[in-house]
Amino acid sequence: MDCGSHGIQDGFGKGGRVSIAELSNGYTGASDAPDDRLPPQDLGAERSVLGSMLINKDAIADCLEVVRSVDFYRPAHELIYDAILDLYGRGEPADAITVADELSKRGDLTRVGGQAALHELVQAVPTAANAGYYAEIVHERAVLRRLVEAGTRIVQMGYAQGEGDVDDIVNRAQGEVYAVAEKRGGEDYHQLGEILNATMEEIEAAAGRTDEMIGVPTGFTDLDNLTHGLHPGQMIVVAARPAVGKALALDTPLPTPTGWTTMGEVAVGDELIDASGRPTRVVAATEVLTGRPCYEVEFSDGSVIVADAQHQWAIEAGEVVTTQRIVDLGLRPKIAHDTRYVQDVRRMPSVPVRCVEVDNADHLYLAGPTRIPTHNSTLGIDIARAASIKHNMATAVFSLEMSRTEITMRILSAEATIQLQDLRKGLKGQEQWNKLARIMGKISDAPLFIDDSPNMSLMEIRAKCRRLKQQHNLKMVIIDYLQLMSSGKKVESRQQEVAEFSRALKLLAKELEVPVIAISQLNRGPEQRTDKRPQMSDLRESGCLPAETRILRADTGAETTIGEIARSGEKDLTVWALDDGLRYTKRTMAHAFSTGVKPVFRLVTSSGKDVRATGNHPFLTPSGWRSLEELRAGDRIAVPRHVPSPAMIAPGWTDSDVYAAALAFPSRDASQRVPDEIFCLPKEQIAQYLNLVWEFSGQVDEDGGHGRVLAWHDSREALEGVARLLLRFGIQTRHERPECGDDHILLVDGVDSTRRFLQEIGAPDKHAEAGAHVLAAIQEEMRESQALAAEIDAGLWGELKSTLSDHGDSGDRGEVALLDRVRASLDGGELDLAATNDVAWDEVLVVRADGVEEVFDATVLDCHNFIANGIAVHNSIEQDADVVILLHRDRSDPERDGEADVIVAKHRNGPTADIVLAFQGHYSRFSNMARDGGF
Repeated sequence: MDCGSHGIQDGFGKGGRVSIAELSNGYTGASDAPDDRLPPQDLGAERSVLGSMLINKDAIADCLEVVRSVDFYRPAHELIYDAILDLYGRGEPADAITVADELSKRGDLTRVGGQAALHELVQAVPTAANAGYYAEIVHERAVLRRLVEAGTRIVQMGYAQGEGDVDDIVNRAQGEVYAVAEKRGGEDYHQLGEILNATMEEIEAAAGRTDEMIGVPTGFTDLDNLTHGLHPGQMIVVAARPAVGKALALDTPLPTPTGWTTMGEVAVGDELIDASGRPTRVVAATEVLTGRPCYEVEFSDGSVIVADAQHQWAIEAGEVVTTQRIVDLGLRPKIAHDTRYVQDVRRMPSVPVRCVEVDNADHLYLAGPTRIPTHNSTLGIDIARAASIKHNMATAVFSLEMSRTEITMRILSAEATIQLQDLRKGLKGQEQWNKLARIMGKISDAPLFIDDSPNMSLMEIRAKCRRLKQQHNLKMVIIDYLQLMSSGKKVESRQQEVAEFSRALKLLAKELEVPVIAISQLNRGPEQRTDKRPQMSDLRESGCLPAETRILRADTGAETTIGEIARSGEKDLTVWALDDGLRYTKRTMAHAFSTGVKPVFRLVTSSGKDVRATGNHPFLTPSGWRSLEELRAGDRIAVPRHVPSPAMIAPGWTDSDVYAAALAFPSRDASQRVPDEIFCLPKEQIAQYLNLVWEFSGQVDEDGGHGRVLAWHDSREALEGVARLLLRFGIQTRHERPECGDDHILLVDGVDSTRRFLQEIGAPDKHAEAGAHVLAAIQEEMRESQALAAEIDAGLWGELKSTLSDHGDSGDRGEVALLDRVRASLDGGELDLAATNDVAWDEVLVVRADGVEEVFDATVLDCHNFIANGIAVHNSIEQDADVVILLHRDRSDPERDGEADVIVAKHRNGPTADIVLAFQGHYSRFSNMARDGGF
């Protein structure tokens, strides 16, 4: 036995592994011959793809639909490709010069061979017209490489001992092969006529089922009267609640390609197994639901699954039934895609349940230890029939949720007035077939283009839309749905990624001059309300602030509350917002609006700043934007370290006016504020005002080694105004309140801020001596630090001087003199503010619940953030939308069973309103109330 084992080890070579190439050629043992096999590749095609993209902008659109950066064999080619796509995505030209500059900024130019390598790529291209064909070659070679890699992994699985159940290993092996076979981006967009035959085959096969859809706003009389139609350049968000029912117990086991998980643990992005044994991705998941009627469903093999009353089961003949319907009708159906049938259904005490949504066409995934096929919930799609079929306007539908045949089946159901379930089961009567044939002839030439590519990125959508605009005069774009989009890049947070999508879709609408409709999910907010009616605040990724939240203006430098902005209807005010470099810049707050009543939380920082917000409101952290509910004590959030001068400067005040304003500062009035006019004064007069405030209500002493600079007042709001004025000088502060006494205290925070105060504001006369001692001590400490640094880097500066002298004229020491001046400026510390960003990081002290009240949000153009109560906060995903439409069906009222509310919650250029439509679920469409034809 030992000899046999030793022989196997020797036969397989080092590590006991064998390659696919060795197996396919009849492996005969280890060989001393060199292995000249290389992975499949075509470097010539790779160079031609990149060269074509550098020559022709249209070639970029052709190539990115076919090839990904990971498809390139040479890492240098991958770096160049990524740089080209980033430039293209930003709307900037991509040629040898600009790409070289982009690579240089990333530090990758040398790695790709320098600028000369880029010019060689351009010269090596036979013709840029064939870029798409070159890309196909690159993609095919990449698929072959992945096949080799998958085969190697499968061989390793086969020879591995103790790696789990054989069935699990087989499932993982199937997943490896399926991942290779899966097309890069699915099918391209298809015109409706091209899909009809495939859809007819599915109707005849009577397989699957779809769920309720969401309607297109165009074509409805009342909505069109309100909006005057959808306009070029508009971005429209259409949102509805995800399905509520169809849930399983949290401990239900769910098989995955790599093992097992449970319904309680599975998360969006995880993979489960569909009814065919292939991996399927979780695209949505509910929160834990409680208090729902629950049943034990027993199957013919003895297995049991706990499900709620509304959970859906796919059964034979293509039908889908709920647990409650099985109970009510006493059904014992056979499960679709399986040999088992329901044997018994027993009522049990309610347990916590949850449901998920998967991305396969049948909406099925396996559940339970015995892998029973079960159905998930599904969102509808906003079908563009009114634009493309009724008005012959080219429309593109990018569906990241439903397949193109599902969408086409809904169109046929709505146009032919044939029940969707009949199409799914298979038509029986000749009259229905005749209606279907007539409609197919009518709609086959409609300019409706449907793209159901999975894992679609924003870059791909943009490129396809540009091509459709050029080739078919595209008039409208629909994306279903926003939360399923992927950037393909590492991002700081999913919230930031969705905000980027929203912004990019608005830019796409403006660039192509077409309306872009983005379907979006609402969060579970409506479920917490009695009437289940959705509100603007229910948009996923959005957050809100109470009415008293103070917004720092960039026009006057003063603050105004978000509630005042919303109530007054003020629009287009200027606020401070952080740009990509974390510098505060002037940006426009288009408007503020109420988002309903929601629970709020209070966040307090170690510097004493506090702000109240909903749990999903985003705050900037060193790792990116994170919602308040994610923050914990000890986390750090961004606060302004320096704020520039406002746009409006009022130089009309005299020194006497400044003195009078400062003299009025000391007061026992707990509601006192710094006058708004002070914030518009020139910096010199603000320094004069602050010096006098410290004269009347402040103190500078020598306690604590570096001294203390503090002011006091009965009004915290007055001290917050002083803190905002100090930000003009880059001076940080913190709020304190003594254990005894009513005064609030404002402390200048940190040695550098103390130095800035004493140098730029100056100690008041009564504390001049203490101020001079503190400043002298700080400056002496700085000199000692600089002397130590000088000893460390003296050799470096000497070497730099020598190098500059060697390259200059022997009699001209101008370069060295310049270097000395630069060093002097740096040592003096005067460039601190100019050389760094405008953000300081304040530690979170506590986050606690703080009641339920009306909350508001605001729209800030471009940067999408603002300063609230002295803290950097983000606004919601609706900021880019011109129109927000919320769909609602009141299922609790039997009299409204056939109605749907279309709530126009936001309309940038017009009024808002609630519109009632007829919902004809059996035809999968919405129609105008009491009117013929519908849509």
